[in-house]
Amino acid sequence: MSFRTATMAVVTLLWSFDVAVGNDPPDAIAGDDFVTQPAFEANDDNPNDGVRSPPMVASRTGVTAALSTLDAPPPGFDGKSVMLAVPGRSLTLWKSAVETLTADDWTIDGEGNVRAGRHDLATIAPYRDFQLHLEYSLPRTPGRIGIRASSTGVRVHDRYDIEFRNDFGRPPKATSTGAVLGMVAPVANAVLPAPGWQAVDIYFRAPRIESGVLLEAGRLSMMINGVLVQNNAVLESMSGEAEGDLPPTEGPIILEGSDETVYFRNLWIRPS
Repeated sequence: MSFRTATMAVVTLLWSFDVAVGNDPPDAIAGDDFVTQPAFEANDDNPNDGVRSPPMVASRTGVTAALSTLDAPPPGFDGKSVMLAVPGRSLTLWKSAVETLTADDWTIDGEGNVRAGRHDLATIAPYRDFQLHLEYSLPRTPGRIGIRASSTGVRVHDRYDIEFRNDFGRPPKATSTGAVLGMVAPVANAVLPAPGWQAVDIYFRAPRIESGVLLEAGRLSMMINGVLVQNNAVLESMSGEAEGDLPPTEGPIILEGSDETVYFRNLWIRPS
């Protein structure tokens, strides 16, 4: 057996073992998986810092039945809405975000669970203003906290980098779940324990440009697990960006690739 053949056999075996030892997507919400959720502590004395009162219970698998809308459009989505990942079908509305690579290692099963590949995945169609709903699941990462914890993200227009991290119970900051990296921190950390499903709703208004002049910066509101974490945030220029560079007015939605076991599901978009 050649070295290359042996190496491929080992990689295949490890991937199979990875699935077998419990890295399948979390089960659908059940009525018997409720656990007490610890309170969120305020960072300071500012009553408007976004800290919320804890609910009486939280689902161990993350999203409550009211927030998860499997196989049906989320509330507020109508006939203009598009289901971006149809259960049991290939990811025909997506492509690799890198032209020289393929997206063959991104897969979708019959339940609609999309397992992330190693490289970023982009929608083929560009979007301007939109409402986006998605749910994601990150693996547990015992002993890894902060920027070392498992993470994923969504990039809007390949520019606005929205962070999702395994940081349950930690105070919100510029690199935590719900942040638009390099631009604006979330007002609350609404993430639930991994590997539970987390429900995300993003409302995006693209920049307005006329005759090469930026008239209005992009804006974004976002809810995670039903909690408002970004409230009409103004998306100013990123730090280190050259003065005068204009942001795009439309572009793809990009899901971040990962070497870890990351899942997405229930992806819907409604262009405005």
